[in-house]
Amino acid sequence: MTEFLLLLTGMAGLWIGSEILMRGAMSLSDRFNASDAVFGMLVLAIGTDLPELFVAVDSSLRSLAGEDLSGIVMGSAIGSAIGQFGLVFGTVGFLGYQAMRRRYFGRNAIFLVGSLVAVVLFSLDGEISRLEGLLLIAFYATYLFILVSRRANSPDINNNHVHMAHWKAWSLLIIGLVFLWLAARLTVESAVDFAVLVGLSNVAVSAIIIGIGSSLPELSVSIMAMLKKRGGLSVGNLIGSNVLDTLLVPGLAAVISPLVVAAAMLYIDLPVLALVTLIVLFALYISRRGIQKTEATILLTIYFGYVLLRLTGPGS
Repeated sequence: MTEFLLLLTGMAGLWIGSEILMRGAMSLSDRFNASDAVFGMLVLAIGTDLPELFVAVDSSLRSLAGEDLSGIVMGSAIGSAIGQFGLVFGTVGFLGYQAMRRRYFGRNAIFLVGSLVAVVLFSLDGEISRLEGLLLIAFYATYLFILVSRRANSPDINNNHVHMAHWKAWSLLIIGLVFLWLAARLTVESAVDFAVLVGLSNVAVSAIIIGIGSSLPELSVSIMAMLKKRGGLSVGNLIGSNVLDTLLVPGLAAVISPLVVAAAMLYIDLPVLALVTLIVLFALYISRRGIQKTEATILLTIYFGYVLLRLTGPGS
């Protein structure tokens, strides 16, 4: 029971740290001239995905000492990506997402699907090496370069920014980073202890518990954005976070310490992520319906089916 409470405390710390850091980051980015969607993909996605990044770095550093925590890295990264498209899009979808501009379908499809293909190909031999980690990071850097270089061409430029004194913004950034680092350490340590206690693998615990916990910032941002009629922020945040989770998180972790990829990741987690990704892309860019109650129900059904499979199926 103590291990589970510590795990919940760690995840709450990840969420609080993200909230603190995001306030500073959004203020320091007040001169960034971009649409809601691009701002969400760049600033919000990186800010709300810091929990996964901190968990990955801490786990990989501990793996260097001889304790293999690859399951926590891959489970939290892919589990969070599934949570963002299945749980968050599914939950907030009941408020109704409008269809997005088709001109951005190609870019988003290339990086969302391409990142999945890259991770699958690199994982076929059961390991993501340091070189493959560097390639994943390079792919993510290309994504950022394209977003930044083309941001001025967006027809949906938004000039509503958060302003505060620079010293205060930098203070929040530093406090948020320290909070995230401490919370990540607590989350990883308690996740390992909890997995042993309940007899589940690190991958299963990370994919479900850490995956849900690290999706809380995206859920919070998405609900707030939808209530303020700024759906582009939510979509951009979720798409950007998904690309980051599948490229930068495992890439950075693998550069520190090569990742061992469990077979179950290849035939459970990654196929589920591919399925919810295709549904979201189809609903937002091809069908022109957006994500409404029907699509939201489908996404939530898939997500909870995935959770059940992860709890009871092979590799759990």
